[in-house]
Amino acid sequence: MRIGIFFVCAWLLPAAAQVPAPDAWRKESFDFPLAFAPSITFTGKEHVRFAPEWAKFDSELGFTYVILWDIQRRPGFEAAELERALNVYFDGLMEQVTRGRKIADPGTVSSTSLHPLAAPEKWEEAYGGRVYTWNGFSKGEALTLQAEIAHRSCGTDRSQVFLAFSRAPRTAAVWDEMRAIRRQTPC
Repeated sequence: MRIGIFFVCAWLLPAAAQVPAPDAWRKESFDFPLAFAPSITFTGKEHVRFAPEWAKFDSELGFTYVILWDIQRRPGFEAAELERALNVYFDGLMEQVTRGRKIADPGTVSSTSLHPLAAPEKWEEAYGGRVYTWNGFSKGEALTLQAEIAHRSCGTDRSQVFLAFSRAPRTAAVWDEMRAIRRQTPC
C-alpha cells in the first residue's frame, strides 16, 4: 500500500520536486527571484541537491552539486545569457555567505566560460564550461567549478535548466552520477 501511495503522491508533486538524487544528497528548494540574485528574473523554483562531499572543500569532490531551475517557459538560452546569469548567481551567493560568516570579501568577481555540448537525450540544448569564483563558505579562496548545463521545455508553460557543478574534472566518476540524476529527472 505504501508504494502505491508514494507513486500517487509523486505524480501529484511538481516534476521538479522529484529531482532523483540519492538519499544521502542534501536537498534545498528556493523560489525565484532568489534572495541573493534578485536580478535573475525567472519565475519558478530552484531545487538544489548537494553531494555528501560538498563541504569537503579541500577534496576534488568539494562543491559537487546539481541544481534544477523549474521556471516559466523559455524557448532557449544563448551561452552569453547563461554566463551572465551564473556570474550574478555566484557573486550574489558568495557575497551573501561571506557577509553571514563575517569573513573578508576577497574582491573576486565571478567569471563563467561556456561552450556548446551535444544535448543529452530528452534535453534541447547543453553547455559545458567553468565557473571561476571564490569560496565564501570557507576562507574566500579562489574556486574553479566545472559545469554542465542542459535546458528543455516541459509542456507549454514550463522550462527546466539542469546545472551540475563540481571541482572534479568532467571525466571523474561523480559526473556519471550527476548525469544519471539529470537523465532521471522528470519533466
